[in-house]
Amino acid sequence: MNGWDHVFLTTVGFMVVWLIIGWIVPLMGWVFPFGLSLWLFLVAWVGGIFPDFDTHWKPLLGHRSIVTHSIFAPLLIVGISATPVFLLGWWTPIDRYLIMVFLLAVAGHFFLDLAPSTRSVLNRFMKNPFEALVYIEKGMKAPPGNITYVPKQYERAWLIGNGLTLVVIVVLLQLIIFPLFGL
Repeated sequence: MNGWDHVFLTTVGFMVVWLIIGWIVPLMGWVFPFGLSLWLFLVAWVGGIFPDFDTHWKPLLGHRSIVTHSIFAPLLIVGISATPVFLLGWWTPIDRYLIMVFLLAVAGHFFLDLAPSTRSVLNRFMKNPFEALVYIEKGMKAPPGNITYVPKQYERAWLIGNGLTLVVIVVLLQLIIFPLFGL
């Protein structure tokens, strides 16, 4: 996927996943005040492009780094940012939604990386939807490409496994961890 494809599709994908989880797990709730919705979209956007921050560190990490395209970096960022907020008593109920949205958007990025990345898929859909579907189908048969230190034959499994793990973590956060700490 190209940059803007990630931004747009991850944000839309996040909303779809959020609504599905909100339907499956009614405890999450999916009706937010307008101001919170703007924050959620911003966090979804940041989460959607987060794994590609490795493009700024190409000599060190390479693009699609095993660090940024896995659960390691997103969970580290969430841990580093949420722990002081929690320990200092600045935690609000909104913080849990921001964490879950960020993690879901990163998972969406991983799933979008399964699609071909040589040209904008959105651009193809706008020109010829049938051509775009054929392009995606052909691309899904090839390895996603260039995940550092992951053999090509395991790249697809790597992205799917890490994406699903983040979704499971979000569900566990909502159902077990946040209620356990009264958050």
